[in-house]
Amino acid sequence: MRHLLLVTCLMCIGVGVLSAQQKLPFLKAVQQYEKELDASFSYDPAVFGHIQKEFSSNKSLAEFITEAQAQLPVRIERVGENYYTLVLVESTYELTLTDSLASTPINPPFFVLINSNPTDIQLENDKATFTYKPNRSETVIAYAPGYEKKILPFEYLLNHKTLDISLMTQTYLLNDVMIEDFITKGINMDPSNQKISIKVKDLPLLPGETDGDIFASLAALPGITTPDGRPGNLFIRGTAPDQSLILFDNIPMYHRGHYFGTISPYNQKIVNEVEVFRSGYHPRVGGRVGGAVFINTEDNIDNESSYGFGANTLYALGYAKTTLTNKKASLVLGARHSYPTAVRSPKLNAITESVFAATGISDDEGNIGTDVDVTFQDYHAKLIAMPNDKNKITVSGIYSSSDLSYKLIMGAALNQIEGINFENYGVNTEWKCEINPNWSTSIINTLGNYTYSSGSPTPMGETKGENTIKDYNARFELSNSNQPSHDLQLGVDYKLQSSQLKYNNTTDGIINNSAETVFRDDKYQAHTISPFANFSWFTQQFSLQLGLRGSFYSPKQAFYLSPRVQGNYTVNPWLNIKASAGRYHQFLSQVRNLQIGVGGFDNAMWQLATNEQGNVISGSQYMAGFMINQDQWLFDTEVFYKTANNVTYYENLFLDNTSEYFTADNILYGIDTYVRKSFNEATTAWVGYSYGDSKITLDTTNQTTYKSKYVQPHVVYVGSAFQKDRWKLSGVWKYGSGLNAQSLEIAYAQVIYERAQANRPPGAPRAPDPFAEVPERYPNVHSLDLSASYKIPFTNERPWSASFGLSVINVFDTKNLIDRAFRGNPPPPKWVDRNALGFAPNLMVMIEW
Repeated sequence: MRHLLLVTCLMCIGVGVLSAQQKLPFLKAVQQYEKELDASFSYDPAVFGHIQKEFSSNKSLAEFITEAQAQLPVRIERVGENYYTLVLVESTYELTLTDSLASTPINPPFFVLINSNPTDIQLENDKATFTYKPNRSETVIAYAPGYEKKILPFEYLLNHKTLDISLMTQTYLLNDVMIEDFITKGINMDPSNQKISIKVKDLPLLPGETDGDIFASLAALPGITTPDGRPGNLFIRGTAPDQSLILFDNIPMYHRGHYFGTISPYNQKIVNEVEVFRSGYHPRVGGRVGGAVFINTEDNIDNESSYGFGANTLYALGYAKTTLTNKKASLVLGARHSYPTAVRSPKLNAITESVFAATGISDDEGNIGTDVDVTFQDYHAKLIAMPNDKNKITVSGIYSSSDLSYKLIMGAALNQIEGINFENYGVNTEWKCEINPNWSTSIINTLGNYTYSSGSPTPMGETKGENTIKDYNARFELSNSNQPSHDLQLGVDYKLQSSQLKYNNTTDGIINNSAETVFRDDKYQAHTISPFANFSWFTQQFSLQLGLRGSFYSPKQAFYLSPRVQGNYTVNPWLNIKASAGRYHQFLSQVRNLQIGVGGFDNAMWQLATNEQGNVISGSQYMAGFMINQDQWLFDTEVFYKTANNVTYYENLFLDNTSEYFTADNILYGIDTYVRKSFNEATTAWVGYSYGDSKITLDTTNQTTYKSKYVQPHVVYVGSAFQKDRWKLSGVWKYGSGLNAQSLEIAYAQVIYERAQANRPPGAPRAPDPFAEVPERYPNVHSLDLSASYKIPFTNERPWSASFGLSVINVFDTKNLIDRAFRGNPPPPKWVDRNALGFAPNLMVMIEW
């Protein structure tokens, strides 16, 4: 009996071993069928070699195909006699998320993110399912609020269609917290340093824009306004545009945009992230008393090359991103160019009407009386190299240029041709080195150049004005950033800057014998040496940053201290309290009223602060607020108070040889409130309200006080964005107080008019005072902006994608008055209106591969 039992056991073991030997991995089984049936299977071994699931090879081929297709995201097709193909297909995955500590199921809402984009999850009979086709180039993440994100590897998705994922509860220090989708997808908030981060690739369609215009995206943020409707004329909490720092890969940008700030001078397809600071910024940079905008391009080496070409009604663009030298280097190229001047789209015409209204090329009715030729272009190149894991070297360059020409139809220069050119270019090199796991260094060298020129040819010669800025910047920084509760940055920043303002007249007649008359040629140079330090301390509930920047400025032979502090306290999981304070100094600025030419903000001249022409601007910023973030609701409120002292003004409205400089002190204060609701993965809505007020006190004998022309007491906006499958839709309605009518410009015009009246002959009839009708503010403004786009995505069969978009700014063509120009000669005196951008449609197409 014992012998019988032993034999039986041995037989069972043998059968089990034999059975185990007949279980083969997927590809082994396929190869066995090829051998046994003289069949041929076509497949990519680099993909299907990752399938580890085993199958019994003693079944028929038909049974094997049925079982494999049921358990794996594959399809096995017979395409000929004994010839089969293996391909990956979209399959339904069943998802279960479990708390790793409590071993309990995690209830919805939870998400599956594919390249940061949420996919649709179906909930039915207590089961969560989603469809997906595995792709090695995509990143798939399982995520639930309150838990750490978990990457689902490509290999895991190949071998399992039933996904049982355990997630760790989030435990983090406050410096790791990021408020995602602060306004909408792609716009995030970092409470630890109060930075708003715009991930351009993730950004959905913004109202009124289909092209991802960089400056237009900034205008969607609370506290940032563009009172005249031009995206480049950014007022960050009321601060004038020249008082906010804009860096493109650390290259200083003075050019606010093509066509006087209406089109951002950056190719959005090569921009990776935009960092926005509304109330103070890191002490490694300085030189402005307002906010800061850092535009950063690609900084990592792509695994695959990509290319794109597109066009809209304003310009054409292209880009290329390609890897080099065994993926240890990457090259990024971008270009944009306007169309020939004969091509005039409705949006370009709307821009022209807004920019040049009430200038020397518009008549007394505000109509543009001549053609404006506009040409603009920008180019970008960046080389990224990583010789090893501890070193990264980048070289980035940008060139941006705008040319305009037109004929003057009003004033003393009637029928005179005037041309304007803006040119901004630079190059930046950066070396980052990891010394050890705790310490790292970076060295930056930057060269930059900005030139604004205005020329007016005449039969006798040419009158020309030119404003040039040259920059050199070198910065060394040592960073300790891997400590569990603190960060430290130490460094020194050096700048060599020069500014030149030249105004001359060249005559080439026979009598004058090619003489040159120089009316103005001011050139100044400044060295600025700035040591800096920043210490961050953080716990699970609290973060504190203490920063200090000191600057020795050579023209003044003075040292300026700029301390700053930021704090954030997490009261509970849904409530944060925040505050900041800092002092800042600005050594280069636009001198108010000092202008050459016509058109807008950009023709105010930039000058260094010297003993001859202006002072160093000193400013302080204070902010306090709170944020509530719970159940797909976000409520954010910040109160601010800002000063900017010793702002330089020019006595006249245009450059001459007799006018003097004077200064003014600015005070700005207000509140920004913002509410956002995410209804589901596809739909977001938001409402914002900002209140602001200002006071400008002139440093004159009677200390005259004015309000800032461009600070609107009340601004309201209501918007929504929808993103589903291939469609993106968005819209926003904006409402704001009218701009200040009793501005310094109007006051100056009134003085000129009254002087002219006083010089009239005795007994001459006196006309009614046209300035008596000037209101305190112009009428309130409002507009509706809409956008829609459709995308044809990449597939295995289609290695390219295409996007089509339509946007409309000011759908109802509302006449929003933003300024009035006084014309007293020839009489009678009259006012000419300047309105913000009217009805402006735009079409876009983009093809990428």
